[in-house]
Amino acid sequence: MQEPVVFASQGQKIFGMIHTPEAKGPAPGVVMLHGFTGNKIEAHFLFVKAARALEAAGIAALRFDFRGSGESEGAFRDMTFSSELADATAALDLLAADKRVDAGRLGALGLSLGGALTACLAGQDARVRSVALWSAVSRPADLWENPKRQAWAKLLRRHGHLDIGALDLGAGFLEDLARHDPLEALRRSRAAALIVHGGADTAVDAASAGLYEQAASGRAAPVEKRILKDADHTFSTLAWERQVIAWTTDWFRKTLQP
Repeated sequence: MQEPVVFASQGQKIFGMIHTPEAKGPAPGVVMLHGFTGNKIEAHFLFVKAARALEAAGIAALRFDFRGSGESEGAFRDMTFSSELADATAALDLLAADKRVDAGRLGALGLSLGGALTACLAGQDARVRSVALWSAVSRPADLWENPKRQAWAKLLRRHGHLDIGALDLGAGFLEDLARHDPLEALRRSRAAALIVHGGADTAVDAASAGLYEQAASGRAAPVEKRILKDADHTFSTLAWERQVIAWTTDWFRKTLQP
C-alpha cells in the first residue's frame, strides 16, 4: 500500500510517501534519502520503483522531500547538509513510530549526497541496522575542488547565494559541508553496508565506493561493494536500474531479518 504522509522537522512540514507491505506482523522499514537538487521521485522514477520493489519484498519504505526540495516546506537557499540530516532523523522517527513497522529492523538508502547523509545517519543513530549507498559522495567538501565548482564557491562566498539551474543555493550549504565526514561516520556505525556505484559515473567518481568499503571493513557488520562497469550516476538504463534495485532489495531482505 502506498499513501502520502506529512511530518515535521525543525518546525517545518515535510511531505513524503510511505509504502507498506501486506504483512501479518510489523515489517522492516527503510528510509530513502534523495540527492542534491533531487526529490522523493528521483531521476527516471528510480525511488518510486525501488520503494515499490521493497514493498513487494515485504519491506516498508519511506521516501520524502528534504526541506527546501520538492513539495516540502522551506527554501532551497536555507538547505544545508545538517538540515537534511535533521530531516532524515525525523523521517526515521516517523518510520519507527508506525505500528506497521518493526522499529528494531530499520535501514536507510541514499543516492549521491543522500548516500553521504545515509552514512552519517548510521553513524549517529544506532537504530539504523543496514544501509545501501548508491553513487555516494564520500568527501562532501571535496565536491568543490574542481575548477568549475571552485568558481561557484567564490561566487557563493562573495554574494551569499548562487543560481544553480534556477535553484537558489545559499552560502551556508558550502560552509556546513566541512563539518561532516561520512566515511568516519560509517566506520563507527554498526550498520551492514551495501555500496553500489557506476563505473562510468562522471558526477561522483567510482573511487568513492572503494573509500566507503575501506571505512566499513574491519567491523563486525557485513559490507559488500558492487560496481556496474558502464553505469552512470543514476543507473539510467532499464538493465542497470533493475540490477541495482534487485541487489538492494535482496540486501535489505538479508540484513533486516528478525
